[in-house]
Amino acid sequence: MNDERRRKQLADFLRSRRLRLSPREAGLLVETSRRRITGLRREEVASLSGISLPWYTALEQGRDIHVSEQVLESLVRTLRLSSDERNHLFVLANHSSLPQPKADDSVPTSLQRILDRMGTYPAYIIDRHWNVLAWNRISGTLCGDLNRAPELERNMLWRVFEVEDNKSRIVNWENVSSTMVAFFRNRFALYMNDSWFQELFDKLYDRSEEFRTLWDRQDVSGILEGEQIIHLPEAGQLTFRYHTFTISESSAFAMRVFTPLENSGTEEQLEELLK
Repeated sequence: MNDERRRKQLADFLRSRRLRLSPREAGLLVETSRRRITGLRREEVASLSGISLPWYTALEQGRDIHVSEQVLESLVRTLRLSSDERNHLFVLANHSSLPQPKADDSVPTSLQRILDRMGTYPAYIIDRHWNVLAWNRISGTLCGDLNRAPELERNMLWRVFEVEDNKSRIVNWENVSSTMVAFFRNRFALYMNDSWFQELFDKLYDRSEEFRTLWDRQDVSGILEGEQIIHLPEAGQLTFRYHTFTISESSAFAMRVFTPLENSGTEEQLEELLK
């Protein structure tokens, strides 16, 4: 992501958080019936944050200015940002990024053996681009034949929005997709020098109205976990809690594991599928 794109994202993010917050929520006693906007005005954000209006306006216009941590913390307090939103703001404003790991798309045999030993727990390994590199047998049963899938169709985010067979299996698709887009925004900002993320974003934003709608909400999250409900004609409804684990600090790989929800009957259904 180049500097101009980063500043545009910062501007859009600040504007969305400003318009989300009502004067009452910000502690302002103002007449709201005659206001043309539902959120805060730029001058109100500047005043509450103790910064000049031209300075704040320059931020929302995506101009090339340096912002101190003190100013950012003031904006965090004024806009009532969550912890994930605060981190996202700092990344965009300070142009910081994560170290670029070495390119390596080969999964060690030991990791494949771990996947295979997980039995009825669907699990797969992804790279930092969210491409699925290795999986166990039950994952293939739930997700379809990944061996035959083109490279782009092995991408987690792409599969959720653009692979209809996969998308139609997810009963709570709205929750799953919104969680993934919020986390993708976090990663997209951190790896701002990686053109691959920009290319994936451009393709999804161009092709998927649902992705555009979720992206424009400006939600951001540093956590990728939640509940996923999958329906298979041959097994019925399967309910999981999913978590994503970094394999090691120096690795570009992460493991995503789907744990059958207790007392849901899912584990027994999966055992039947594996017979």
